[in-house]
This record gives sequence, C-alpha cells and structure tokens, in this order.
Amino acid sequence: MMAAFDMLEGISPWWWVAFGIGLGAIEMATLSFFLLWPAMAAVFMAVLLAILPGMPGEVQIAVYAALSVALTFGGRSLVRRYGDGGEPETTLNKRGDQMVGRRAKVLSFEGTEGRVEIDGVHWRAQRTDGNFALGEGQAVRVVKVDGMTLHVEP
Repeated sequence: MMAAFDMLEGISPWWWVAFGIGLGAIEMATLSFFLLWPAMAAVFMAVLLAILPGMPGEVQIAVYAALSVALTFGGRSLVRRYGDGGEPETTLNKRGDQMVGRRAKVLSFEGTEGRVEIDGVHWRAQRTDGNFALGEGQAVRVVKVDGMTLHVEP
C-alpha cells in the first residue's frame, strides 16, 4: 500500500490539474453537481503542491480528502443559500400565474363572473371583493389565479 503513496511523492502539480479537469469533464457529462467540488479540490491541491513540492503522498491524499469534504459541504451550502438550490420560483409554463398583478380590461360581467382581456387574450374572471358593478371597458387588477380563472378587483 505504501508504494501507491510513494508514487505520489515528487509528482508534478499538473497531475492534480489533469485530475481536476477529468472530474470536471465527468461532472459536465453527468450533471450531478457533486463532482464539481472534488474537481475544485484537485486544482487547489495542485496549487498547494506547487507551493510545497516535497509533500509526502499520504499528506497529499489526506489534504485532498479534507479539501473535497470541506468544499462539498461549503459549496452546497452556498448554492442552497444563494443559488438555485431547489424548486425554482418561476412562472414559466404557468401562464395564469404570470397574470397576477396585471391590469385587465373588462369585456363583460354578470353577477360575480365574467370575462376580461389581457394582451388580446380573453380570460374567465371572478370578482373577489363583493358585489360591485363592472362595466365594459373598465380596468381591473388580477389578484389571484385559480386554474384558468382570474380573480379580479377594481
């Protein structure tokens, strides 16, 4: 087993760079977002080996392992906090949700239900706050979406 560690003594830092690039290539092929951190640790290891060229093989492996673990937990924490980190907050492909907060023009209303128009598209609408009169052409604001029905108020 010591022969494997002895082999690492005196290697060029470029081997660590190549290892990092290899892990990065596998990451790009699999899109797991896990190998990114060990790949960065390998590049950091190359920098350390350039600074300390006589580093023993056992120390190189131990430092690489520690860097990999630290970067994995730290990086995932940063991505979760500032990056995507989960369910995207988007209205892409949710056409109704894109309408909340927009102004609509009343086409017709009878009772609490009617039709409104936004950007030339007709939508089914429902009033949210009581029994007020809505005339044709009046402007309303979309406050909520329920399926394909817009809830509006003046």
